[in-house]
Amino acid sequence: MPYLRDTVFILKKEPYREHDRRYYLYGREHGLLIAVARGASSHKSKQAGHLEPFSQAQVMIAKGASFDKLAVAKADASYPVHRTSYLANYAVMGSFSDLMVKLLRPGVADERVFDLLQEAGSALAELPREPSADRSRLFLSAATLKLLDLLGFAPPVHASPEFTTPVQSLALVSFMRRAPLADVLRLTGQTDIFRAASAFVDEALKNTHLEREPRYAEAIYALLG
Repeated sequence: MPYLRDTVFILKKEPYREHDRRYYLYGREHGLLIAVARGASSHKSKQAGHLEPFSQAQVMIAKGASFDKLAVAKADASYPVHRTSYLANYAVMGSFSDLMVKLLRPGVADERVFDLLQEAGSALAELPREPSADRSRLFLSAATLKLLDLLGFAPPVHASPEFTTPVQSLALVSFMRRAPLADVLRLTGQTDIFRAASAFVDEALKNTHLEREPRYAEAIYALLG
């Protein structure tokens, strides 16, 4: 049985059969990976604690005929584990990870995508203790725009009806494209400018191969009001 080894970022997990879990991972060397951890939903599982979403791990995956199996998983001690209790942070990273699963295809690896995941996860800890919905969405929009740039979907920046304040919004979109995500979180400005920039990214997503228009920011607004 062939095996592959990789350093992965855990994107999401979901129930699979009675006691198993299916994990969506992004590997530095192998790109998007989907594998099943047998018995991971049991309280006796030794692997589950090493495979929490938005963390990093070293894995060995056994290739199978019907599905791939997570044979070994060990949390990467060099990557900071998020111990925040702020639900908004999980909503932001969960939405971004879910978008990645929808946009990426297995078998195509890009280290820049892996680095973007690491950057987003690290910068997320810098969200304010009581973040606003607009600031959280701005962070998500900036991460999404960077991903679209890497995948070749991002459109050129130009004035559009979404920009109620064209000059400031165009400047913000350009800044979001090139600046580290941690710097985006430090921005201060008018709410309408933030929303216009986010609307630009929403419009860009319509030109991807998503099967339906994403509503990835709704969880943030539901949590923050």
